[in-house]
Amino acid sequence: MKGLIVTHPGMEAVSGKEVKELIDADCKVSPSVALFDAKKLEDFLVLAYRSQSAIKVVCLLISCPVKKLDDILPKIKSLDLSGWLKGKSFVVRSKVIGNDSVDTMESEREIGTVIYEKYSESLDAKVNLDHPDVPFFAYVYANTFYFGVDFAGFDVSKRNYRIFCQSDSIKGTVAYALVRLAGYDGKQSLIDPFCQSGTVAIEAAFFASRKPINFYSKEEFAFRKFPQFEKFDFDKFFAKQDKFSEGDTGIICSDSQQRHVKAAEKNAKIAGLNKILRFSRLDVEWLDTKFEKNSVDLIVSNPPKVSRLLTEKGLDKIFQEFFYTADFILKPKGKIIILVKSYAQILNQAQRYNFMLKSKFPVFQGKEEFNILIFEKEKK
Repeated sequence: MKGLIVTHPGMEAVSGKEVKELIDADCKVSPSVALFDAKKLEDFLVLAYRSQSAIKVVCLLISCPVKKLDDILPKIKSLDLSGWLKGKSFVVRSKVIGNDSVDTMESEREIGTVIYEKYSESLDAKVNLDHPDVPFFAYVYANTFYFGVDFAGFDVSKRNYRIFCQSDSIKGTVAYALVRLAGYDGKQSLIDPFCQSGTVAIEAAFFASRKPINFYSKEEFAFRKFPQFEKFDFDKFFAKQDKFSEGDTGIICSDSQQRHVKAAEKNAKIAGLNKILRFSRLDVEWLDTKFEKNSVDLIVSNPPKVSRLLTEKGLDKIFQEFFYTADFILKPKGKIIILVKSYAQILNQAQRYNFMLKSKFPVFQGKEEFNILIFEKEKK
């Protein structure tokens, strides 16, 4: 069975690594997607329940080039969907990126019509836009078309815990990418000194504790209504997946503003992770008073950006203090991983305090482009 993870452009390798870890399947990555071979249908359940990098988890039925909508309708018509649709309602949802010849709403309507006309009489399949039994997902990225069954039935990149957030807070999926690109294995010491709403630390805690990211969404999954799982023991499945640690992770969530720290604590409590995280209100220039010399493995963060309240000069001062204290507290092979938009002035401060840019990864959150920068301490 072919499978598809839809993720943010730039995060494909992270998704591929995660799929390998969760279901032991090798991935082939393409822009915005990771493709894999599932050994059994239950693999899709695991990914839908646990994946921190996915937007959609799809049982892939079609993958082909596309120039216009008419190219794909005959392929949809030739599919055998009887195993999914007998006596079931369905819906088709679409997302189109980078292809002006395919319209999202038109593709949903036309693909849905093809399926309805083929199966409405023979299998009593019905369209249900609000509460379908089987959600199909059509994804067009540039000139490639993907179509299959959406196992979650909702956007799994959305996080239930993100209630108390700031305007420049990042998505949980992007925060997870920061944590994994840092090489975090769940055991190193990790600090987020610009925690804002706590997303980076919370995503790291989910990974370290192995708590499923959708732990509180068990009843919402579309796969519960799939005909293939009519006799499936979901209680047993979830009990197997819900074995996680509740010990202290050593992850520290810090910020100069008390309101940010409080927001992070509240979000962590909603996630059920507040007891395994540490919270501290601390200016970045005082990090060297809180931590011993050469004691920290990783600094992972979404630092402030230039805004009407923060000038370039003010931001430059923040990064000067940041790299100065990081040089003191990080271990000799310690890393800094940050999410930024522009970074010329950051490189100047990094080099000034013995940090070398080792890697740069562009990543998109919606239509907004960011860069993930990975710095390592240079030997003095």
